[in-house]
Amino acid sequence: TPLLSMSKRGQESAALLGINDSVERPPLTKPLVFALFAALGPLAFGYVMGYTSPVGKDLTKSTDDNGLGISDDENSLFSSIVTVGAMIGALSGGVLADKLGRVWTIRIACLPFVGGFILISFAKSFGMLIAGRILSGVGVGIVSLAVPVFIAEIAPTEYRGALGAINQLAITIGIVIVYSLGLLADWRELSWMGSFIPGGLFLLSFLLPETPNWLIVHNRTESAKTTLRRLRGPDFNVDAELSQILSQQSSSSSEPVALSELFQGASKRAMFVGICLMLFQQFSGVNDVFFYAGQIFTDAGVSNANAAALSIAAVQVVITGVACVLVDRAGRRVLLILAGLGMSASCAILGYYFYRQDHGADIPGILAVLMLIIYVIFFSIGLGAVPWLMMGEIFPSRVRGLASSLATLINWGSAFAVTETFDYMKSAFTPAGVFWFFSAVCIIGVLFVLSYCPETKGRSLEQIEAYFNGDHSSIPPDRNGAALVKVTGLACLLVVGIVVLSTSI
Repeated sequence: TPLLSMSKRGQESAALLGINDSVERPPLTKPLVFALFAALGPLAFGYVMGYTSPVGKDLTKSTDDNGLGISDDENSLFSSIVTVGAMIGALSGGVLADKLGRVWTIRIACLPFVGGFILISFAKSFGMLIAGRILSGVGVGIVSLAVPVFIAEIAPTEYRGALGAINQLAITIGIVIVYSLGLLADWRELSWMGSFIPGGLFLLSFLLPETPNWLIVHNRTESAKTTLRRLRGPDFNVDAELSQILSQQSSSSSEPVALSELFQGASKRAMFVGICLMLFQQFSGVNDVFFYAGQIFTDAGVSNANAAALSIAAVQVVITGVACVLVDRAGRRVLLILAGLGMSASCAILGYYFYRQDHGADIPGILAVLMLIIYVIFFSIGLGAVPWLMMGEIFPSRVRGLASSLATLINWGSAFAVTETFDYMKSAFTPAGVFWFFSAVCIIGVLFVLSYCPETKGRSLEQIEAYFNGDHSSIPPDRNGAALVKVTGLACLLVVGIVVLSTSI
């Protein structure tokens, strides 16, 4: 695979990755295998999130026609209620991750996943559908925090970005799988098929090692050393990495973590960055852009909504795969800045498209399709993967589980708020105004990244923790961000201007 080959490229690859090749680099194979095993969690996450798209029309059919006869409003609730379950999972997942460990938390998440899929597949009423959807949402909430933290804590520093991005890649693959199967299977078959993914994760979880960081926090130093040797291989000296983790942990209290600790010192500064990234991701309009995808494709003459949705999901998979390679080369900040500017420009043009459409202008639908694809590309390369990746990186080890829980709760709470207020925003601001609002949010997000978000590429978790403790020498300032914003921003303005002028003539 591309990730495996990265460990064998020598000085040229090291230079591209920004790594000092004079330092011994650990092998990638075992962390990659364990990350892929754990990625069955986000694969199930993606399957759950994509499930309602291919089955929505079937559920509204009568019981005689293999449906349940639910109304359009009930169908909408069935789709969105998963965020409530995800918030419950986020709240419980942080406590489980700190108390029981990252692996046991991933293992426990499999139970609501399977239970939810089974409830839906045997549903005889709308109530059973909702119960199954909430239950599967709990699994989504747990894995959305546990898997990024697990991968961040087992990954070598040099490859942490690429391995962490596997989380988002698996989500997009899960969406593609359910969309593809939805072309062939009915809603009950699609649901019980989904239970195989968390079932496989449950079995494979017994092969996963507990993370050395969690073991050290719980005073199991010898177990942590054994795990590091298993992860890094018998020929790699793990003493330096173990000492680095121990030295950072030595300054932490052995008392149970209190919620108030999240708002003190390094934790407070990291929480500010982590929560703002989650807000940036959700309020960038990603859910509402997809909401309008059907109308956009219809305007362009595409009649098969499921095929259109599958094509967009396939674009996400490809670009997220590219992000897996780029994130340890270009860096987190670069991808976030590029994503924000590209999404802002495409939202601005989509707003212009709907504005002209509302005023009776004859504007080609292919323009909106092109902007939709560009939006998805930029989201996938930056805002899709990087906030989840950085969540596993920036929080101090002592509070990482609880802090990730709160950040994940904010993410799903924001998703719920954006979804539930969408109709109100559309009525108050018109569709054009909504997209212009999202365009402005993306610009604000770029300014936030430029001002507050450190570049964590190539830095150990302990160096990142030291940075948030006030030692800014552990992560030197990124001096290229402002220039990137100027160049890319001007390019985006030029594109927007060209589109507006060419369609106004």
